[in-house]
Amino acid sequence: MIELELQEMLKASSLHALLILTSKALTRTGFGDVQILDRRHRKQKSRYGGHELLCETTIGSFPAKVIVKVINDAVRVRMMDELAGAIDRTKADLGIIVTPHYVSANALKQQGTYAKSRIEVIDGKMLAAVLKKEKI
Repeated sequence: MIELELQEMLKASSLHALLILTSKALTRTGFGDVQILDRRHRKQKSRYGGHELLCETTIGSFPAKVIVKVINDAVRVRMMDELAGAIDRTKADLGIIVTPHYVSANALKQQGTYAKSRIEVIDGKMLAAVLKKEKI
């Protein structure tokens, strides 16, 4: 399957499908145990339908925790702010936003300003590449 076709299919997929695909990709790429956090029911979704995953693993003999926010919309600064708050609240080591869409220009500029909370972004192009590489 061509990556552009895969990207378009990801954009058209439901949030539930994105959660399952992201969970499988995170597990296969070494993020350890993946749990879906709260907001599992339709009425509990955030305004843009985002959900959070928690990845727990060990690096050597040290525990590591990663919060992953899966959204089915473009990444905005507000979403990065929410993730930074979740990282601080859970004392996670890293935060990742996963979207099948794109990252807004303003969010790209702001990404490096989160000094306390490291935030990385996986957009549609990168997500399709990871899924293809891991044969998901």
